[in-house]
Amino acid sequence: MTGLASLYSRWLGKRPPARDPRPRVLEADGSFRIAVVGEASYQDNLERICGARKKDGENLVTDAVLIPEDDNPADRNAVRVTIRGLTVGYLSRPDAADYRKGIQGASFARVQCKAQIRGGWDRGPSDRGHYGVWLDF
Repeated sequence: MTGLASLYSRWLGKRPPARDPRPRVLEADGSFRIAVVGEASYQDNLERICGARKKDGENLVTDAVLIPEDDNPADRNAVRVTIRGLTVGYLSRPDAADYRKGIQGASFARVQCKAQIRGGWDRGPSDRGHYGVWLDF
């Protein structure tokens, strides 16, 4: 044990309470205002989720799970966004910091919310759009 868990154990003689691994489901207003970043690196995963690309693209509403990544070497506050178990991007640094403040001290670390996947059209070799992901929470 290291860090706070070790201190907690020494002070109180037991481990800190474990966080519930199940995500807390959040309901929101359907505005899908929070943009996921880094999704350009996960276009293959987004295509797996959406199926074959379509001429007019995608506008899929589905569930996403937000997972804090304490060991992320690029950002210790990183929050990964997954859909159907596949990584589709991350919260922006400011959104991740706000998210972590919001769950600080909570009995859960993961949150499930609605996500909207947009774009991803295919109108030929010179007109192929990227997918984007927006969250509703």
